[in-house]
Amino acid sequence: MKLPIFGLDEISQVAKPAVVFEAVRSALIAHAEGRTSVPAPMVLDFPEYAGDTHVKAGHVAGTPYFVVKVASSFGSVNNGLMLAMDATNGQPAAVLADQGKLTAWRTAAAGALITDAMTPVEVDEVAVLGTGEQALLQVLWLRELRPLRRVKVWGRRPEAVDRLCQQLQAAGLQATPDGLTGAPCVITTTAAREPLPLEAFRNAVHITGIGTDMPGKGELPPEVFAGALVATDDHAQCLHHGDFGNAVRAGVVGEEADAPVGAVLRDRAPHDAKSIADLTGVGATDAAVAAAVLGQLL
Repeated sequence: MKLPIFGLDEISQVAKPAVVFEAVRSALIAHAEGRTSVPAPMVLDFPEYAGDTHVKAGHVAGTPYFVVKVASSFGSVNNGLMLAMDATNGQPAAVLADQGKLTAWRTAAAGALITDAMTPVEVDEVAVLGTGEQALLQVLWLRELRPLRRVKVWGRRPEAVDRLCQQLQAAGLQATPDGLTGAPCVITTTAAREPLPLEAFRNAVHITGIGTDMPGKGELPPEVFAGALVATDDHAQCLHHGDFGNAVRAGVVGEEADAPVGAVLRDRAPHDAKSIADLTGVGATDAAVAAAVLGQLL
């Protein structure tokens, strides 16, 4: 049997935002309800090359495929692929040679979904900390779900901040290089190993942390968790190597203080407290997106 291999061009034709949003939302709800199989992720760190590689796997009960995914980030270059396996017999079904884009899109979808769900409806101003691909995607995918008026940008390299502002302006958004002045909604997308400046979060009613996805990283100052409603995409992962876990080890919150992101998306219960979403990336979302894509390609 010749294994089908689909490249990025073919994948891009069918992996539209609506498809990815639905797959990710359904997978996160299934994960919150215990209807997934997700082993612990594996991480390889390459500090000498400013790189890391993540190996994740997952399956959503009742879906046709389970997936083993490799996603790498070296500097500003992302890559990867997904191997989809038949969930009924374990045979390889297809390779999605997506160059890391499905990982980027499912991360953007997960962040946008929970940011929209936990941020008051009247908020139309966000600050994004970080200047890479995911910073851009988080804003653009969030705009698919709610109107955005203004984006404040922060990064360590002025030229990267300027580039991201130009990209956002080209997309029709008002973007300014003043992310540290605070905003009602703050999204962090960095590879920081030390907490980002506390002043960036001073006015935040909601924070979504995206970049802390392996041991040793940490974007959010632990003190921002004090008194906040916390949602995590995977309790064990976020406790082990997420910003939530950093806050627990700092003694700011208890280790059972979080709620599942999927439960928040399912229930959409109104809340008045400050909120934080900590996302470390769940293999079940990779499986769900892969299944949705393959459903149209095979």
